[in-house]
Amino acid sequence: MRGAPTPAWTLIIVPPTPKASTRRVGIRMRTIRMLGMLLIGLLIPVLAASWSWYVAQSQTAVMMADRLAAQEQMMAELGDSLNNYRHEALAKQAARRPPPDMMMPLSARITSQFTNRRLHPILRIYRPHRGIDISAAAGTRIVAPAEATVATVRRMFGFGLVVELVHSGGVVTRYAHCRAALVKPGDRVQAGQAIATVGSSGLATSPHLHFEVLVKGKAVDPVAFLAQTRTDVAKENRQQQESASVVPASD
Repeated sequence: MRGAPTPAWTLIIVPPTPKASTRRVGIRMRTIRMLGMLLIGLLIPVLAASWSWYVAQSQTAVMMADRLAAQEQMMAELGDSLNNYRHEALAKQAARRPPPDMMMPLSARITSQFTNRRLHPILRIYRPHRGIDISAAAGTRIVAPAEATVATVRRMFGFGLVVELVHSGGVVTRYAHCRAALVKPGDRVQAGQAIATVGSSGLATSPHLHFEVLVKGKAVDPVAFLAQTRTDVAKENRQQQESASVVPASD
């Protein structure tokens, strides 16, 4: 008969009391293997569950990152749309307003004012004068009082060679008795750009510019209208300065 198998491990148990005897417990390799297999069997489901949780969390994180990126893209598109809408609104608002800070087309003496009754120097009849006459030497350059588009360049009975500009806010400016036109219909001109030269075409006794301003088809006094555009700009600048100088109250 064979002897008892030798234990693979020996545990020494030392009691806490000094008088108690020390005990030795032998643990066989088979028992160690069984315990190891049992431990592995318990760890495998835990590790599998942990891995599944990690994968799920990773997928959730990816989904959340994609959703966040989509929301950021949507916010950026909304911001762009809002900016475009704002620019369009400002452009429409500017298009409805007359040009700001308009200038005189000539820096010369005004010889005839805007009036409802004036004796025509050639026809010798009284009739309205729907503009102002500015005396200048033939060939003097006439400039655009503000940004505009050239509407017409044509000859009209009595007015001779005429140039018409269309501005924002339904404003049209007309330049009559010209000697020559320096622009053509459809041209875009800037404030201060030469558009024609002074002449005496049509019914005129001497070289001069007949200058008219029409607002939505109605003739207005050019001097008063141009002065009003400068007054509006000055008023707007004052309002902006006053707004900038206001210090908000602290809480």
